[in-house]
Amino acid sequence: MVEKRFGLPREQRVRKRKDFDRVFQDGGSVRAGLIYGRYLPNGTSRTRIGVAVPNRFGKAAKRNRARRLLKEAYRLHKHEMPPGLDIILLPGTGWNKPPLGAVEECMGRIARKLSEKQPGTGKAGPA
Repeated sequence: MVEKRFGLPREQRVRKRKDFDRVFQDGGSVRAGLIYGRYLPNGTSRTRIGVAVPNRFGKAAKRNRARRLLKEAYRLHKHEMPPGLDIILLPGTGWNKPPLGAVEECMGRIARKLSEKQPGTGKAGPA
């Protein structure tokens, strides 16, 4: 079997409804341009990701494209994310067929903001 190196394995995803609900109820929020995120420490050393795109966002094709772009942007920036968080990503206001580069730039800003909010990540905060 060929190993998937760049995928998003099951253990790196928030999958259960109770975990989504816990993050939405008790977690903090962060916004950067096109992306809105909710986050909550999960008590492990692993960061997990979930993507939520509501039905009111648009038809299935538009929702699926938003999901794919958010997951890909996260995959490209997951090494910058602080460990031990459950993160739920949502497309923010102003999302209108953005290119991957724009979503990726916003994801980099999300990663920096989360690192600044998490003490003890080994990354320097703002000077």
